[in-house]
Amino acid sequence: MRRRIFLERTLTVLAALVALLLVSGVVIHLVNSGYRQRMADAMDARPAQVQSILDSWEPASDTWPELDEQLWELDYGLYVMLAGREVYSSLEPFQRDQARHAAQELSWPEDIAISFQADGIPMVGLQSGPYTILALLRPGGPGFVHRPQSEATLLALAASGVTGIAVIVLLSLLFTDRQVKQFLRPLNALTEAARRVEQGDYSQPVGTQGQDGFAEVCAAFDHMQQHLLAEREKNAAYQRARTDLVAGISHDLRTPLTSVKGYLKGLQDGVARTPERQAQYLDIAYRKACAMEKLLERLFYFSKMETGELPLHLERTDLGELVRRFVQESQEELGPKGVVLTLKGAPAPHPLRADTEQLYRVLGNLTDNAMRYAKAEHLELTLTVWRERAYERLRFADNGKGVPEEQLPHLFELFWRGDSARGSRNEGSGLGLYIVKHIIEAHGGTVSARNDGGLVFEIALPAEEE
Repeated sequence: MRRRIFLERTLTVLAALVALLLVSGVVIHLVNSGYRQRMADAMDARPAQVQSILDSWEPASDTWPELDEQLWELDYGLYVMLAGREVYSSLEPFQRDQARHAAQELSWPEDIAISFQADGIPMVGLQSGPYTILALLRPGGPGFVHRPQSEATLLALAASGVTGIAVIVLLSLLFTDRQVKQFLRPLNALTEAARRVEQGDYSQPVGTQGQDGFAEVCAAFDHMQQHLLAEREKNAAYQRARTDLVAGISHDLRTPLTSVKGYLKGLQDGVARTPERQAQYLDIAYRKACAMEKLLERLFYFSKMETGELPLHLERTDLGELVRRFVQESQEELGPKGVVLTLKGAPAPHPLRADTEQLYRVLGNLTDNAMRYAKAEHLELTLTVWRERAYERLRFADNGKGVPEEQLPHLFELFWRGDSARGSRNEGSGLGLYIVKHIIEAHGGTVSARNDGGLVFEIALPAEEE
């Protein structure tokens, strides 16, 4: 756009300069032609005739019109001064000053008419007693040609300048009008597009073409519309997922809550009469209550995470030692359920800065995910820790059936569940892996998932040098 404006302004100036040169050339040509013609007139027989008339004339105040009439036939005008005062003139106003100046400044022989030129103007003069008589060739062309040459030059330059200014103004108006129309076209399109966006219509592009700066603005506006449309669709999907989450959580809470109420009601009504039966009822109710507590804890954690009220408390720790401690504690809890946890490759130091509580939550969520979805008869979890360049890496693998390949890209999405049907005993909330991804990325790391003899999660966290 700047280049185009620069080119148009440059063309305007050049056009104005060309016009100024042309006008100046024409005016100077006219001036020179007028002076050449005046010189030619000065060389003809008329000056001698004017001299003869003036030499034979007897000055008197009442005879000037008669003398003027005779000079008029020869295309000369008359100017008479008496003692420095004008007493008669038939000259044009612009010639009177020339005649007055010549009468006052030149020396005149007594009673002898002489021909001369003053500033290129042919004149015949006579000093007769107190009278100074001048005859000037009447103008036969433009008036300014018969002025003094210096004055004629100034007038020509002034005329050229005025013409150049007029051309500049005219061309500027034309180019400005053209530029305004070019500028308003995309601006009007942007204004109309903004109105559509205000009304919620993101589907129509601005649709302007060109290589100027407005094309980039329109392209950016179209990109913004596409982004807003994608965000609206994403938010709509997010709201649907939240609605599904609320319905699912309500179902997940209702099931154990119903069980707790049922077993407690059985105890209250005396259905469990033996101590062994009562202990069984209490154990089931307790485990159901623990399941509800875990679900509510995850929802509370997600709420704090979404509102930014869950800061990380980073401290120096060793990833291998942290994983080893988690494996030992989890094996004691999950061993009776037939789950086997194995740690590999941890002896070397694996220093990093991390929030150990949050990394424990990551490992817990991955373990819970494997227990829900691995569908292995005897679940085995293998955790491998190693150093790779500037990252400490953790591999979390199970021996289950994995997940369909088309579902792998969606595992870490918020509220996403592979099986949309509720009621399965393994149905989750769609929060666990999303929380895993959030925590790992908050530590500056990455997490990915793939199938390899089961579902495998690989985590990379920035290492800290010893």
